[in-house]
Amino acid sequence: MERSHPKSATPLLAITLCALMAVRQWARVRRAFAETVTPEDLPLRSPAPRVAIILPVRDEAANIDAVVASLLAQEGVDYELLVLDDGSTDATPALLAAWAARDARLLVKRIDTLPPGWAGKAHALHIGAELTTAEWLLFTDADTRHAPAALRAMLGHATRQGDDLLSLIPEIAYVGPGMRLLTPLGGIALLERATPAELRDPLHAGAIAIGQYILIRRAIYERVGGYANPRLRATFADDVHLAEEVKRRGGKLELVSGRGLVTNEQWTTWDTAWRGWRKSIYGDLVHRPLYGLAGGLTLLVYGLLPPLALLRALARRDLLPAALAIVSLVGQVATRRPFDRVAGLPWRWTFSTPLGWATMGLLLLDATRHVLADAGADWKGRAAPGRGLGDG
Repeated sequence: MERSHPKSATPLLAITLCALMAVRQWARVRRAFAETVTPEDLPLRSPAPRVAIILPVRDEAANIDAVVASLLAQEGVDYELLVLDDGSTDATPALLAAWAARDARLLVKRIDTLPPGWAGKAHALHIGAELTTAEWLLFTDADTRHAPAALRAMLGHATRQGDDLLSLIPEIAYVGPGMRLLTPLGGIALLERATPAELRDPLHAGAIAIGQYILIRRAIYERVGGYANPRLRATFADDVHLAEEVKRRGGKLELVSGRGLVTNEQWTTWDTAWRGWRKSIYGDLVHRPLYGLAGGLTLLVYGLLPPLALLRALARRDLLPAALAIVSLVGQVATRRPFDRVAGLPWRWTFSTPLGWATMGLLLLDATRHVLADAGADWKGRAAPGRGLGDG
């Protein structure tokens, strides 16, 4: 028995760490949900600032009519809509031309070439910001749909709170197994950077933003150098990196709930979900691949060890490992459940949490493989610039 004890010490330590990690995640998510507010739709103070809505698109024929219609239906705000067509090869240009002919608030700018060292979306956002003098900029995506009061509520909240960058968590349509398995876990991982209160705290280093909706003061955008900033121009993690640059320069950040304001549907197949998540992760790991390697292995263990340890402990009637494994599994499920409840996902997806974490670990390892190979992360026919670019 004494000889076998050292062999069991390492798994016992690992399952203990898994249990502690699950309890910590549960506490952070519970705290984050309590800290999250939804903007009130109140009249804007006069004179209300002008907003430029900047929408980058590339081969978005399936989305363009719906998103443009929702953006042109915004109420109670002085705004213009700038659509940057980033080399679309489908019906997007024709659809945009028809919209521009009907509504003078819409300006379409075609981008045919991508300069070296730029990511496509960052370049399109940069061009859009250069085309306007509006006091506020709204960066949004083609796979979003906006309620008529969304911009008024968000702009009013930002001006009342003195925010420099205000982002929201959209209502997400969980279509397809990839979104249902991974997206709630992505939300949990994002909250590891900062909860909403930590985000507002100037003394806390954490900074996050959600790329589907970023409302930013032009003054702070220009202070960070905009997307021409060497750290921003080449990244696929343009939302988080922009938030980090804003906070680094003393800007005030806030993240709110977009429930009832903005919806989002993306990555409807397993392939698009995998490539979409890999693209986002790649942008965050491009200059720290060892972090991705360590994180991927950690998540593999976090997902696989608790159920395996529970089965082994039950077979051996070993109470301590069994109890720790149960704490790990219950903690993982309880941490994810608030996300699933908001999204209306059934319990079977909540119970898939350990499998989801193991899959997320494989995703991190796949993104790390692309980083180490300097292969970029493909998205819509383009690869993100490799490690030699965008590092400032």
